[in-house]
Amino acid sequence: MTNHETGFAPVNGTELYYERAGSGDAVVLLHTGNGNTTIWNGQFEDLAEDYTVVRYDCRGFGRSGYPDEPYQSADDLAALLDHLGIERAHVIGPSFGGRIAVEFAVLHPARVRSLLLAAPVSREHEWTDEVNTNRMAEEDLIWAGDDDKALDISLGSWVAGPKRTLADMDPTLIARLRITATAGYDRRRRTVAETGNEPDELELVPNAAERLGSLQVPTLVLIGGMDQPDAIEIGERLARDIPGASAEYIDDLGHMITMERPEEFLQKARAFLAEAARAEAAR
Repeated sequence: MTNHETGFAPVNGTELYYERAGSGDAVVLLHTGNGNTTIWNGQFEDLAEDYTVVRYDCRGFGRSGYPDEPYQSADDLAALLDHLGIERAHVIGPSFGGRIAVEFAVLHPARVRSLLLAAPVSREHEWTDEVNTNRMAEEDLIWAGDDDKALDISLGSWVAGPKRTLADMDPTLIARLRITATAGYDRRRRTVAETGNEPDELELVPNAAERLGSLQVPTLVLIGGMDQPDAIEIGERLARDIPGASAEYIDDLGHMITMERPEEFLQKARAFLAEAARAEAAR
């Protein structure tokens, strides 16, 4: 891996921690809702062999600044790219990161070369009672300081999914996710203690669903057959409503498509990025 740079970018009144490495076309790696830059360990380095790869902690996550005023994650990404001197990029987003990727494409369409969405979620989606019940139970446990039980609910719901149990999952993956998610819980509690605000309470979220038809970028949506039905529905809707988008189903994977079998995801990502570049060159 070449030209590995780390730093803190002044962005819209805060600082975002970022890493950049490699050379070539720019690729942005967004993280999941209980994640940070570390979810891309290994894949970041691999992609940097052929691309300029940027990964960063969103506002309120990892080493980035606390949110203390209204903000928009898509605008934060645009400002980060400005800071790095990057005009356009391929954007890869899993789960929560997929939501930000879509919002970025809607608000800053000229800056997106392609979208690769892995089990994306959406703020506009009406979640089922089961998902909402699990989320509320997890929240109660987080604020009670019982992280282990909170993680049992979160990982059982979103990593194993409705068709598997945590015992079915790779224990190394589960251990890694527990570390990352526990750090996320701690960060949320510190944010509230120091600012009085939950990170997502201050986030301004555009109604991206109404503007999906305006997108004109190559888009691939990866959908895990073992994922929550809600997430499958969101992925299918995005693939249907974004012009020219395609969906690829991976029957034996769940929500954490990028992490369950990282080498397989890398192969799919590389193939898609190459195809998107060829399509752009042919226009």
